[in-house]
This record gives sequence, C-alpha cells and structure tokens, in this order.
Amino acid sequence: MLLKSQDVSYCQLVRQFGTTSEIVNGVNYQSNLFVRGNSYPQQQRQAAITEMRRSYLDPEPAVACLLVEDRDIVTIWHEDRYIIKVVESAREIVEYFNLAQLVQEMRSPQGVKIENRSQSFRLPYLRCLIGREGVDWMCTRLAIDRHQAVALGQRLIDDNWLRNLSNQQPFEDGDLFYQFCMDK
Repeated sequence: MLLKSQDVSYCQLVRQFGTTSEIVNGVNYQSNLFVRGNSYPQQQRQAAITEMRRSYLDPEPAVACLLVEDRDIVTIWHEDRYIIKVVESAREIVEYFNLAQLVQEMRSPQGVKIENRSQSFRLPYLRCLIGREGVDWMCTRLAIDRHQAVALGQRLIDDNWLRNLSNQQPFEDGDLFYQFCMDK
C-alpha cells in the first residue's frame, strides 16, 4: 500500500526478543503497527515498490507492508511479530533500554568520548566522560530527547553501570565527570 507521510502516525515501539527489549521507530496505520525497513530516494521509488512486493510475498505467512512517501524519500514499513506495545511516555523509553548493550555501545570506538580528564589542581580522572557529551551521544544515537537521555543516564547510575565522580547522585546534562563502574 502506498501512503503519504500525513496518512500515518509516527511512534516508538517496544520490540521484545526473549528477555531482551529495544525501542524502535514505527508507524501506526489504522491501528496496525509497522517497523521501519529500508528507505530510498524518491528517484528510486520503483525499486522500493519492488522490494516491498518481495518482502510481502517471500515470507510464510505473508508480512503486511506499507510504502510511505515523505518529501524526498520513500520508506518501507513492515509488520513485526516481536512488537509488544507502543511507547506511551518518556519513562517507558528509558525503562526498555537494554543497559548492558547500551554501555557496550557507549564504550565502543564509535561511542561517547571517554578519556582521562583533569580539573584544576586535582589528580586526573581516568577513563571518564562528560555528562553533556553523554547526553549529546544518546540523543543522536538513540533518537531520544535530552530529557529522556538524562533519565537514561540516571538509570545507568541507579543500576550501577555509571558513577558520578563528584559523588553527586543525579545524572546531569552538564560538565560533570562520569565513569563506567567497570573502568574504576
């Protein structure tokens, strides 16, 4: 089915595989939920239609698909049997992130900048990140807003993945230093 972007409602969905949950981008169309597939430039619309038809016909049973046009791109959206619910609040987004996977991604070479830092006359802080840079990374990488990123940073502290080096408990979108607990 070919639709315009104004015909669907964009949302975030919870996808669950066994005990692992993740937040994914989705659309709601006539009370049916779809997850994002491939996107194509408008000039390759026919290729998108061909892929959508193949996606619909290949699996057993057939998977419902949508093709949504939005300005310069065409995106395939498809049903996913692992979707369990629509995310209703910022709290739910933070609740469903897999923290072990998030920490692994944050500590990877493509993750947030982790380095030795110093503050005036004090000894250097080893392997730490700046709260503001952590928030920037989470907003960009996870497609969440700053408020959600701060809540997620606080969950990392609460669940003992991250600690504030100034011994203040709350995670802040500021210039405070944080260290992953495994980097002590």
